[in-house]
Amino acid sequence: MALKAHQRALLQLLPDGLAWNKAPDTLLASLAGGLARSTSRVTERAGQLLAERFPLTATLLLADWERFLGLPDCDIGEDAGIDERQRYAANKLRMKPSLNRQFYIELARSYGFTVSMSALPDNQWVTMVTIETHVDYRPMHVLDPITTPLRIYYAGILECLLNRYKPAHQDFRYVYADKKEKG
Repeated sequence: MALKAHQRALLQLLPDGLAWNKAPDTLLASLAGGLARSTSRVTERAGQLLAERFPLTATLLLADWERFLGLPDCDIGEDAGIDERQRYAANKLRMKPSLNRQFYIELARSYGFTVSMSALPDNQWVTMVTIETHVDYRPMHVLDPITTPLRIYYAGILECLLNRYKPAHQDFRYVYADKKEKG
């Protein structure tokens, strides 16, 4: 159906007269039908590009959106499917970073972590980030470097995200409040 409409439009662009026979069974109509495939393809691609304007519906330009937005953030979504990558890009585009604590708490919550933040009383540039969600860990091994903590927590994604969006003058110290050990 779209090809017929494009063929009709191409034939209407031709001048009127005896030399321009626009009947459906003529050679000129066949030529317009062949050219209609190209114009139809361009129209379809234009419709697809309209959907590419937004990262949530982008497929062809998703890599460009990710490059523009600086994704993947902290190795999040490197092996994700198209739907998940579109969601990450749309969330990043909608995100409005802020310097207040609530922004960091909401950012952690969006990745499945519950955190609380408090400034140290003797140092305004250091913030204690208490991760209240249970996070798995592994103990330090003998072959680990000397600067390795005794417990290595698997919340590197959270630490990377918070460190990425924090101000340069601020220092975050992470405390893992493991509720299983309290009992």
